[in-house]
Amino acid sequence: MIETVVCTLDISNSFTEFADRFDHEEAAGREAKGIKVLYRGVRRENPSKVVIIVQAETGVISRHMQENTSRFMRNGALMDTAVATAYQEGC
Repeated sequence: MIETVVCTLDISNSFTEFADRFDHEEAAGREAKGIKVLYRGVRRENPSKVVIIVQAETGVISRHMQENTSRFMRNGALMDTAVATAYQEGC
């Protein structure tokens, strides 16, 4: 089953730098696991708060986040602020 995960978190660098690393340095790892990025953006009134919306098979995204925490932190993500909420399509 496919799940959609909405994750908000703070970043320690500019959104431009964060997005560049997210789009390029982290892309191959997501692609290998079938994780599709639906949206990523920055809060208009707070440039250090971002949202990322991704889709994959159930459980893949949470495992990917756990396995790559240190990489995400090197790329500017403040993982202790991350709040991820998973959704599945209802009947």
